[in-house]
Amino acid sequence: MATATLTSGDVARIKSKHEFANGVVLRVSDLQEVSGRKHRCILSDGNSTIRGVLASQFADLVTSGELSNGCLVKISVYVTNTVGSEEVLLATDLSVVAPGNGSQPMDADPAPLSARNATPEAAGKPQASKTPGMGAKENSTPMLSPPTEFKFNTTPGQASRSPVPFPSTTPTPTPLGGQKTLAGTPPSMSVSDRKNHHKIAQLHPYDSNWCIKAKITHKGQLRSMTIRGNDVKILTIELVDDTGSQIQGTFWRAAAERYSDQLMEGRVYFFHKFKVKPADKKYSSVKADYQIDFTDSTEVSEAADQDTSSMTAAVEITPIEALPRRVGARAPVDVMGVVLALGPLGTIKRKAGGDELPRRDVTIGDSSGKSVVVTLWGDNAHSSAPQLEGQEGRAVLQVTQARVTDFNGCSVSSLTKSVVTVNPEAPATKELLLWYSTASMTPDRFSPVGQDLPGTRGNSTGGAGPVSRDRFHTLKDVSAITPDTLPDDKASFTPVTAQVVMVNTNQQLYYLANPENGKKVTDQGGGRYAEADGRLVERAEHRYVLSVLLGDHCGVSSVQLFNKEAELLLGMKADDLAALKESQGDAPFNAALRAAQWRPWSFVLMSKAREYNGERRVRHTAFKVDAFDWVAEGQKLVNLIGKYGN
Repeated sequence: MATATLTSGDVARIKSKHEFANGVVLRVSDLQEVSGRKHRCILSDGNSTIRGVLASQFADLVTSGELSNGCLVKISVYVTNTVGSEEVLLATDLSVVAPGNGSQPMDADPAPLSARNATPEAAGKPQASKTPGMGAKENSTPMLSPPTEFKFNTTPGQASRSPVPFPSTTPTPTPLGGQKTLAGTPPSMSVSDRKNHHKIAQLHPYDSNWCIKAKITHKGQLRSMTIRGNDVKILTIELVDDTGSQIQGTFWRAAAERYSDQLMEGRVYFFHKFKVKPADKKYSSVKADYQIDFTDSTEVSEAADQDTSSMTAAVEITPIEALPRRVGARAPVDVMGVVLALGPLGTIKRKAGGDELPRRDVTIGDSSGKSVVVTLWGDNAHSSAPQLEGQEGRAVLQVTQARVTDFNGCSVSSLTKSVVTVNPEAPATKELLLWYSTASMTPDRFSPVGQDLPGTRGNSTGGAGPVSRDRFHTLKDVSAITPDTLPDDKASFTPVTAQVVMVNTNQQLYYLANPENGKKVTDQGGGRYAEADGRLVERAEHRYVLSVLLGDHCGVSSVQLFNKEAELLLGMKADDLAALKESQGDAPFNAALRAAQWRPWSFVLMSKAREYNGERRVRHTAFKVDAFDWVAEGQKLVNLIGKYGN
């Protein structure tokens, strides 16, 4: 355990918002547990004290006795706030550098902070003068006992993470009075040249009094969502600051409608007062641990300085062998590899509008020995063409902000916001080319990253990946699959013969979708429908998504079916089933569902582990459904039986 000493005056420096590049060492005393596994304490520099709160992640250190009264802790990251007239420090990153003995040091103030003594008067301390109108009202001081909620407004700590100290009073955005409006400034949007703001990387959920300066890299369409029967407007934006950090933010209700017209892509704004929460990686469109919810109190003003030269997203290359884990995720990826093969520069005709869209396939590989096909669309296909011609094995292609798809098992597709660079100026470029030449690599020595994954063309199992047919499988084998038997989030595929035992009639069997891409749409009235991003479509169709109970001689298993597979089992399209229920009622509708029961089918079931409320569970999906072939099934059984005699 490292040794450290106290430095008199550090508490005063904390209260004056001093930044500690290497952390600050303090002694702990009066350690007591409060709500949410947090602990309150007194922190001392040997001369002065400050009230402290230890975040819940340190509860185990307290339980084990490693963190106790009298010990010295090195606090690397913390936030402070004024409670009543006293400063309170919340430690979010610390380490114990000297053990304690459980006793109370003589310099500790044993009186706990509560509603009675949080003010100087109750503690017997002289009353500091207060600005008129700024004094706390009676009984308005928060308590540090359960169920306290703490709000902190600065984040001192390591120099690389420390924001400029933020004023305790809310600054008023600079008015337009006398200033000339910047070109492109939306009406009613103020212009600000404020200096005090935080970096996106410093945001955390322990505060709401944040202020960031960021460029809008993408503004989504104003869309609607039904919440508790009410139509709620939503506007999502993507932001990047001058450090390259990104984050996704969402406006709600009236604010969404107001800022939908005022905010512009490519412009820089100050965003002040908002909530920060952990990002839902399944739906987040950027690579970030947190996301922002803008509230009714949020203030937005356009930055007077519109220099965006440094406001580009930081590049984080994802190795090609790791791309399958990103299939289906909304968050984009950055990929890089040596150019192995070039497809022809061509076009495809859009289904909507009928216009021609340029495209080109480029196969790249990296030092993992894996390759992937990157499809460049639109301007990206044209702009990179001259630099790529004849450069197989001699050029490196980098594509940022791209999407991983399941086409051919795993592939990469450029987006409108993607940036395509040939031979980027980075050490990794030279390293890749040097490795390719010194290892005597050739394109045929790379294996496609998606060749063993679901959806890969040429699989003997029709795209189901490595399906074992060396023995007879039953639903008992499917039920035995657990998250622990599915490492690295890979799927397992099991061929079984089973029957539909039951279809729950109370579930939502189908949804309205865009016929072109299967995305869910909402009815806007007048024969018009809209996708989640606001795109309007003229026609919609019903598509199945339902759960059924399959059974065989060994047991039952709940399985999810999607449109194509459900149509086979039910014998009709979802539009027909919906029309049947609407025109003839529940009786014929239920009869159609019962007709699908107790008929044998050949299934390939895909089992994959997923997160549900923080718990990993296995979901079984019908990856493939075929009519039962009695002759083929009998021959398979004969072959399996024959193996027992060998």
